[in-house]
Formats: sequence, C-alpha cells, structure tokens
Amino acid sequence: MSATRGWSTELEGLRGIASLWVLVGHISLLVHCHITLISSPGIGVDLFILLSGYLMAKNYVERQQKEPWRSAETIKTFWIRRFFRIAPLYYLLLIIALIYGPWFGEMRDTIAHFYSGTATESSRYTDQSLANILTHFSFLFGLLPEYGFNTVLPDWSIGLEMQFYLLFPFIMLVTLRFGYAASLIGIMALCCAGRYVLADYYEAFEMPSMILIKLNMFLSGMLLAEAIRRKSLLYVAYALLGPVASVAMGLGAIKLQVIMEVLMIVGMAAILWQYPQGSMRAQLIALPRKLLNNRLSTWLGDVSFSVYLLHLLIVIPLIALLLNHTDLELKSDLMRFMIVCVFAIPVTYALASLLYKYVEKPGIQIGKRVLKPKLADQTS
Repeated sequence: MSATRGWSTELEGLRGIASLWVLVGHISLLVHCHITLISSPGIGVDLFILLSGYLMAKNYVERQQKEPWRSAETIKTFWIRRFFRIAPLYYLLLIIALIYGPWFGEMRDTIAHFYSGTATESSRYTDQSLANILTHFSFLFGLLPEYGFNTVLPDWSIGLEMQFYLLFPFIMLVTLRFGYAASLIGIMALCCAGRYVLADYYEAFEMPSMILIKLNMFLSGMLLAEAIRRKSLLYVAYALLGPVASVAMGLGAIKLQVIMEVLMIVGMAAILWQYPQGSMRAQLIALPRKLLNNRLSTWLGDVSFSVYLLHLLIVIPLIALLLNHTDLELKSDLMRFMIVCVFAIPVTYALASLLYKYVEKPGIQIGKRVLKPKLADQTS
C-alpha cells in the first residue's frame, strides 16, 4: 500500500477500484440490495491482498543490493516503513471507533430493525474493555477469534496485513534457502494442512483475520511479482495455486469469490506484462492501462487506504439516519442503494482526501525521519 510512485502506476488504479468496491459493496449489503459482484466486498479485499503481496515482493527484490535480506537492519527497516504507513491513520480511526462504539452499535441496530437480514452482533461495536483496546493497539487482535472482528472498523484485514508484514522478511529468507516457487507453494500447502490440523482454531474466526486463512492470496501476489520480473507464464500458473488453496481450505463454497481470485490474478498479469512495442497484445492492453493510469485513477489509489478504513464510520450512521428520518425504506432495493451512494461516496472521499493529506502522508514522513539515521549509517 505504498504511496510512492516507484512501481507500476496501473496498481494505483487497481487499489482505487478495490476500495470503491468495498465501499459500495457494504452499502449494498446494509440496504439489503443484492447486486452480483458489487455485493461481495470480500473480493475487493482479496484484490488488496494480491496487490500487497505483489508490492512487498517487488520492492524487496529491487532493494536487495542496498538492503540485504539476511541483515537484521533490513528487517527492522522494513517493519518501520510498514508500521508508519498503516498505524497513524489506523490509530486515529480506532480511537474514534472505540469512544463512539456504543453510538455506532445503536446505528447498526437501527439498520437491523428495518432489514433483519443485515443483523449482526452490534455488541462488538460497544466493547471498550482494556483487553479489546490493548489487542487492537498491539495488532494482536487478528490472531484472537474473540477480538478479530470487534470494532465498527473493517480492521480485521488491517490485523491480517500487519501479520503478513511480520512474516514477510522471514518468508523471503526461506526462499533463499529452498527456492522462490518451492518455498511459497510449500507454505501454501502448510496453510491448507493447518486448516484441518487446527480446524477449530481456523473456524473460530468470524472473518479471516488470522494470517494462515489468507496467506495463500498474499503468496499469489508474491508469485505474480516474480512472474512479471522473469516474464514467466509458469509463475503465473504458480500464482493461480492461491485460489486452489482457497478451495482446499474449504472456501470452495464461495464459488464467485474463487472465480474472481483467478480472474484478478490473470488480469493483473495481463496488465503488468511487458509486451513488444507495437504488438497486437500491447495495443489490446493499452486501453485498460490508460484507464488505470489517468489522474482520477491515481487519486482514487492515493486515498484508497483512507476510504477503506473510514467508510463504515460514514455509511452506517448515514443509512440509519436516512431510514429514521426519510422514506428510504419505501424505495426499491436499487433506488435505496443509489440514494445512499449519492450521499456516502462524496462525503467519504472528501474526508478520505483530508486524512490522506493530514494523517497518512505526515505519518509516512515521520517513518522516514525515524529511518534517516539508520539509512545514513548503512550508506556511510
């Protein structure tokens, strides 16, 4: 989720699509309007996961001359970079979610009153216990079923991301010892085995916030990065083992999600592949690349993390207030969805732009200042 431009700019557009997908997906679910694909925000999260695995591997490989993988300083530098990319915005919105949790719980109950099929345990929004606070500030909540899905934020995936960051340098060290493809495919197999050896633990999570449940998709992104680097269709085939692992872990029932995982991997490969200039394939992919590279797509990518983390703080109370004070419930499913989108999308993106400018970017700069002495020592 780096905000830098040191990578394929098409990925900015893909990040923007992923965050918008999650936003409108949650709106459709909360107003009880089923729209194929749109009403599956988990697929948008899978796209984020693929992008994260791709970017981590690509950047780590490209920096290995200056930042050797076996160096403890490299690992610390990696962790510091990632922490300051994620934590400042997360902590700010987490504090809001915890303080106003009871109010968000009331808003969520209001929505469930009108549409019982959308009901959830709103009590999880109101948990202001020390244990819930500490596990969330330490990012340990993703490993604990009781706390893995226990605020109004969609932060189960943030805990998942931080677990991946923790493991990633060690995964790269394993690839040095056993080979890139063999290591990542082997780790996928271990995740699948864990699904059955530790069945109760896997099944205890309401959302897949524990790393072993979703590590296969991060690894697919890493294999895809190597496929692009090597220009290897074989590695694209290896990346497709991620969705196979999803099926093996019992996610095959979610057929649409697994199919979309395959299509996202193939689509990313097609967009990122380097084609001979002037070839038919280059001409065919030119339009999708142009759409993902324009100024709007770049902006959507810039604010994507803020949009993702913020949107439920806007969408849930907005829907509840509209249901209480307007005739929204009398509208058709599609009309309800469109009305909420008209209000929610501009507000969410306006606030996300402010958060990106005044929280995310300063957070990244703080991380750079923390690293500056370390980087100076490495280059001296």
